[in-house]
Amino acid sequence: MTGPLIFRVSFAFAFLSMAPFCTSQNLPAFNWIKEVDGSGLDQFTGMGTDAQGNIYLAGTTSSPNFPVKSAVQRQLTGQSNCFVTKLDPSGNILYSTYFGGGGERATAMTVDPAGDVYVTGTAGAGFPTTPGTYAPSLPPPSTGQIGPAFLFKLNPDGSVGYSTYFAAAQSPRAVAVDRYGSAWIGGSRPGGLPTTPGAYKTSSPPPPPFYGPPFGYSEGFLTRFEPAASALVFSTYLGANVTGLAVASDDSVYVVVDGYTNRIDATGSSLLGSYTLLGSVEALALAPDGSVYAAGVPTGLQPTAGAFQTTFIFLPSLPTQNGAARSSGAVAKLDSQLENLIAGTYLNGYDGAFITALTLDSAGNVYVGGAGDPPTRTPLQQGFSGGFMSELSGDLTTLLFSSFFGDDYGFTVQGTAAGSNGSIVIAGPDAGNIWVNSLALTPPPPLRIDSIENAASWANGQISPGETILVQDAGFGGNAQLLVDGTPIPVLSVSPTQIAATFPSGFSGNYAVIAVQSGSVASNRLLVSVAPTSPGIFAANGAGYGQGYILNYDGTLNTPSNPAAPGDRITIYATGVGPVSFTHEYAVTQYPVNLFIDETYCAGVAAIMGPVAGFPGDVYQLTVYVPNPAYPFPPLVPVILQINGVSSQNGLTISIGQP
Repeated sequence: MTGPLIFRVSFAFAFLSMAPFCTSQNLPAFNWIKEVDGSGLDQFTGMGTDAQGNIYLAGTTSSPNFPVKSAVQRQLTGQSNCFVTKLDPSGNILYSTYFGGGGERATAMTVDPAGDVYVTGTAGAGFPTTPGTYAPSLPPPSTGQIGPAFLFKLNPDGSVGYSTYFAAAQSPRAVAVDRYGSAWIGGSRPGGLPTTPGAYKTSSPPPPPFYGPPFGYSEGFLTRFEPAASALVFSTYLGANVTGLAVASDDSVYVVVDGYTNRIDATGSSLLGSYTLLGSVEALALAPDGSVYAAGVPTGLQPTAGAFQTTFIFLPSLPTQNGAARSSGAVAKLDSQLENLIAGTYLNGYDGAFITALTLDSAGNVYVGGAGDPPTRTPLQQGFSGGFMSELSGDLTTLLFSSFFGDDYGFTVQGTAAGSNGSIVIAGPDAGNIWVNSLALTPPPPLRIDSIENAASWANGQISPGETILVQDAGFGGNAQLLVDGTPIPVLSVSPTQIAATFPSGFSGNYAVIAVQSGSVASNRLLVSVAPTSPGIFAANGAGYGQGYILNYDGTLNTPSNPAAPGDRITIYATGVGPVSFTHEYAVTQYPVNLFIDETYCAGVAAIMGPVAGFPGDVYQLTVYVPNPAYPFPPLVPVILQINGVSSQNGLTISIGQP
């Protein structure tokens, strides 16, 4: 476990759970935060809740000191085992156990309303099984071979319901359970699947020639077990890798097969429907009315009228900057027959968003989690390298809540579930550790902060001392005060949806709590990460990307019709450069400054800093020479300002003509 992580998350919890000052608003808050892991490398597989709001976690651990309580297996066996941990609604451990013989890897889990837990994955030698199951024994895997698939069930008290192998060389990726207690598993299999008569696809075609060694070839499979796992109800190939399952009330099953969502009947013999609208479907959930929610990468999705985000946010495609956002999130709602798109929305910012978890609450609101850069709404924190969770209305028209979570160690939200008393629970891995958060969420209040952005780049990441920031987004009256750690600071301007201010130049510390107070009402308290520098370059359109606000040597604005030439002097405008001192009229930063045009270093001339008409706050104005490389510059040339190893935003350009 990492000490700094525990300290910082505890710090966040302390600040965000304090009673707000002078406020009559109902604001989102943490109920509790808990770490559940040992000192080894612990891998998170999934999370679920039962009808009482108890929380179940499953995964793989190599920790010899993983916390155990009322365990069916108290010690680690071999290199790795599965684990299952049950928490009560307050986060207290009810049971926690290892499960395995050595070399196991849990790949999927689910929980039924009664609290039965079903886990599937791949096993090594010595995996514990129970008599009377479908396959209580299988030969151990050969060297380099995928282990046999397993399925086990734990009862609500943590005792073993059953445990069985399935077949050799399986890679299960999904598990679901129906109203009868039958478990369904899906995944991929390189041939040799045990199939049943009358199944949808009982044989696998030979692999194409180019899939021979050293490449692999596999087909998807779907298998349904009897409730006691004593036999198979059916087992079938599906033609592509299965990555998600959801069983409907009529006992048909929705199956994620790469970018497709398919519906298979209860006997596994017929394909009832199929729909493709996402480049990949990463998560699936069913609403009480039978409609189907899918989340993933939005290739081919056309957002519906009135959707929360109908415009795909991307950066200009520039050489050396990988063009558009690295991955983008989307959520879609389909009818139960998989014939019509009812609603669809994008969910991403300039840096993309990758969705890995999806759930619904009893009111039909939609919760998605993952990693990346979604729009935020009344967030609890920002600027840390972590995951996110967003709440959307069931019709996908309104963002109700959205926040970053985690720390600087890479937390990702890989599990979301409805908890007790309207709470929402999120969980995921963080540098070999596993964290669980319980959240009390509320509708967006009239006075709130939705994000804090660099005034030049519009990035909502870390902020730095002396940086001009824009505080967004609702209910700011003319008497609004901006508070940093409870102390009001001067503001540059106030509108109903935005406050411009300079973050205190003398601030020291790694994080700050920022809030807005208007009269007797206070906004949400937003925990932000503070860094020595967070450079951003102003754009000509004020949007943070595209043509930079850059002056040519003669003081005119650089544009495609008025380009600079190699060897010319240019001046860029920026903020977030960190501590600055002055020698005569020149601004000297505490940390080295480097400007790159098309990845080529620009020799510097000088910098000044001060107010500029049309810009908020003091602006850092850096004059450099355009490099003169041996090759001609492309039409769109990227510009990057780097200070103290931190780079400005991607997507900003300069126009350069030929010499």
